[in-house]
Amino acid sequence: MNQKQTKSAMVGPRQFQWQGGGWFGCVIGGSAWLVPMSAILALNGQPMLALVPSGCCVLTILVGLALWHNRDRVRPFRALIGMLMLFSITTPFAWFTVATNATADSLVLLNWPQSIAITAMVALICPTIAIWFCFLEYSHHGTSKRANQDV
Repeated sequence: MNQKQTKSAMVGPRQFQWQGGGWFGCVIGGSAWLVPMSAILALNGQPMLALVPSGCCVLTILVGLALWHNRDRVRPFRALIGMLMLFSITTPFAWFTVATNATADSLVLLNWPQSIAITAMVALICPTIAIWFCFLEYSHHGTSKRANQDV
């Protein structure tokens, strides 16, 4: 018999565990905004600039898929922090590259914000979420599902 074994996700020692909806929500939610940005830039005569958000989108999806594929060997919290660190690089990179290189017409079509506060949030949101998740993972409140089952 040629049965394919199903992968068993590695169980995290604390709060965060592998869960498909949460994982793919993170991956798609963190990269989906790059698709319309790329399309608008490409359709507005800036196909080379459109490659930056497209490349960031493809990179994050591929890394997310690779981590999911290897979930039997990668702890869930490390994978999540890895994705957040990747978003901490790709999000500001795509944002600032487009902000500094797009034409005025493209920025209008993108409904680009002029606020410094929004630009600061773009740079800080993913690291802030990562710090918050570290607090949740390593705080003394609660135990993992695994610890509750061992009792």
